[in-house]
Amino acid sequence: MQNHLALTLSVEEPDVTSVSIRPGVVDTEMQREIREVHNTAMSEKDAAKFQGLKKDGGLLTPEQPGHVIAQLAVGAGKELSGKFLSWNEESLAEFQDKS
Repeated sequence: MQNHLALTLSVEEPDVTSVSIRPGVVDTEMQREIREVHNTAMSEKDAAKFQGLKKDGGLLTPEQPGHVIAQLAVGAGKELSGKFLSWNEESLAEFQDKS
């Protein structure tokens, strides 16, 4: 849905830069609830997938995609307007944390 909004805004409001970002699977409270509270509401396979993401270090810190999103909010150029991108795409390298 948000990718269609960004695309529509880029056409209908050309003075507004809108970018839709796929943040990846982030280690949030929602992920904890999926693993610990709602794990019985899904298949064993799906529950194991979410458990494995945490156990195997497959979750991103909120700061990883958050840094990119914050940098885009203050510095995205018109060439990105209407795009739907993953937070770690090469085209967003200048917005990623280098530390």
